[in-house]
Amino acid sequence: MDLSTRLSCLFGTEEYVTMRRQLVLLRETFLNHIFREQKIHHICSGSLGEGVAYPRSDDDVMICLTDRRVVTIYREATEALDVLMVPCEFSAGYCRLRDVRGSYPYYVVHIIHDIPFLSSSLWKQQFAGEGQYFHGPCSSGVIGTTEFDVAVCIPCYNWPDIANGWVIRDRSYDWPTNEMIQNIVRNGCHVVPIGDPDSPCYEHEWRISFSLAERTLMYSFNHTQFLVYNLLRLTLKRVIEKGIPNVFCSYFMKTTLFYIAEKTSIQFWQLHDLEVCFKTCLSVLYDYVDNVYCPNYFIPEYNMIRRKINHTNRHKILDNLRVLHTKGIVDIIHLSGESRCLSATLSPIIMEWKLDREFMFSYHLHFAYESIEESLRSLPHDNIQYCSFHLDKFWHLLNCKPTLIHSKLINMLWNRGINSYCLMLMDLHLVSSKRNKHDYHLNKSLKPLLRIGYRADVTTGKLTMATYMYMVGKIESALCVVRQLLSEYPPYVIDASRDEIKSEAYRDAICGRGFTMDYKIRHACAPRYDVYKDFLNAFPSPLRILLYVNTVQFDSLTYSYFLEWLCHDQQQNQLLLKKSLRCLINHMDDLEVDGDIVYNRMCVGIIKYVQGEIQSACRWLGSAYVIAHTLPPPYNKEVSLSAVTYIACLLNKTFQSAT
Repeated sequence: MDLSTRLSCLFGTEEYVTMRRQLVLLRETFLNHIFREQKIHHICSGSLGEGVAYPRSDDDVMICLTDRRVVTIYREATEALDVLMVPCEFSAGYCRLRDVRGSYPYYVVHIIHDIPFLSSSLWKQQFAGEGQYFHGPCSSGVIGTTEFDVAVCIPCYNWPDIANGWVIRDRSYDWPTNEMIQNIVRNGCHVVPIGDPDSPCYEHEWRISFSLAERTLMYSFNHTQFLVYNLLRLTLKRVIEKGIPNVFCSYFMKTTLFYIAEKTSIQFWQLHDLEVCFKTCLSVLYDYVDNVYCPNYFIPEYNMIRRKINHTNRHKILDNLRVLHTKGIVDIIHLSGESRCLSATLSPIIMEWKLDREFMFSYHLHFAYESIEESLRSLPHDNIQYCSFHLDKFWHLLNCKPTLIHSKLINMLWNRGINSYCLMLMDLHLVSSKRNKHDYHLNKSLKPLLRIGYRADVTTGKLTMATYMYMVGKIESALCVVRQLLSEYPPYVIDASRDEIKSEAYRDAICGRGFTMDYKIRHACAPRYDVYKDFLNAFPSPLRILLYVNTVQFDSLTYSYFLEWLCHDQQQNQLLLKKSLRCLINHMDDLEVDGDIVYNRMCVGIIKYVQGEIQSACRWLGSAYVIAHTLPPPYNKEVSLSAVTYIACLLNKTFQSAT
């Protein structure tokens, strides 16, 4: 295994880096869709936003308040919350924000010579949450096991005058391209609440941030540049900081790479020359430390290390950089404690999965799901085309590496929300009376979801697919899915109490059939099937009265037998109708949870009601009502209320009229 392949195993292959970045952008899209009414725009910055995946990396987020803006010309401050950027006379890269209209409250304003300016220190205090602490311009804290840094910033849609030199300077190798430069300038910059520590106005200054521009530049790098940047970060975090802490930061490494990329041809950045590229970066970094001058990439007048380097640590840092330049990349990785990741005995796929399994999927993918879920809940019906586009992107992303996306993960994520997305789209699609463009986009988004669920999930995806087939009139297809499901899950294999495996029955029924262990475990843990009251039109009409009260949770086999009976009822096959009903009643003997027995009896009562056997239906539903009273709170109230409501509907309307 060559060096570039080893490093790709450690930091991510080109394809995987693209996936990480797509997930970041997808997360942003849905978060911004959710919070658009609150005038909040999220920007994922830092290493996560750049696609650099390190376990336990911080989640750096910029929250941009879009209902206010920074202007660079006084006459452009036309809105109440506009503030004027006043360059700082003490340090380039910093500014003060003048409250032109006097619209900001006193607790974020500092008066200088009778002129109100926004105070960065007071601003941070207003937006800091409970239990959080300040880290530079950010409020930091921990959610679960993930540390986060959140900076509440103000956008500046005009490119600042102090950075005009970056736009017009000569570039011999056409990086960044004119198109990239125009795009960056068009997006402007942000100001974040942190001042220059050497300035007497430190607490009232703001730093000009180019995080969005930096992310655009990072995304334009080829894989060699990406690997070199990761090596520089690794060198900093695991080697330099061990001996000299709190001097360097990864931003210095990024700036070094930007300058070198601008002054070199793309042919210089080749995988077979990784060692040369890395040592070139170390040489430039050495010169910065030696001269005690590291210019900001966008504002070269701003020396970023003037406070970091002193006579005491300067020579020590230079000695370290000299040693690192002499050693090879593998030696550096060995020094950093990551040498185990370069073992040639591990395949790249396994190593990359080990790297990304916990970090990328459990965080980005999980967050993307939550963002999509919130977005869909707040989605107006006339905007389904917008969300359909991003759903299509999301499912395409999920499927671009099916061998690396573990079935258990997809199974877990499906149970967390994909089923509800499908049901929502089914509800909208089935209630539509016209085959218009809106309905077309609904159907286009729904079908890929159903196919993914059918392949990935054991029961929920198949039952959702079967329900959809039944609702659109494809009875044979629905029966085919249900029969496949029932053939894979014998009733005695599934323990209805919390979906645990009955070990003895599991060994007797499934073990030794030639399936892989992963397949056996997945197929022995059938989850319950949630029937959501919010999506009434997605379910057969006999269930809708029950769903008017609350969401119902059937065990999977109960719903399978019930759906099978409905299909046979449409086909008017009396023999199979009786068989399905008998299976449903017999399944009750295998149930151990009273709640499942209640819903099973309700299903039988519904069937009896559909058959016209009103008295028998009332007996089944009455027995469900009695059992529901034995359930512990709060389940007794939920289930009994459903039963009472359903019985009341039958008794008050149908039974009385029949008698």
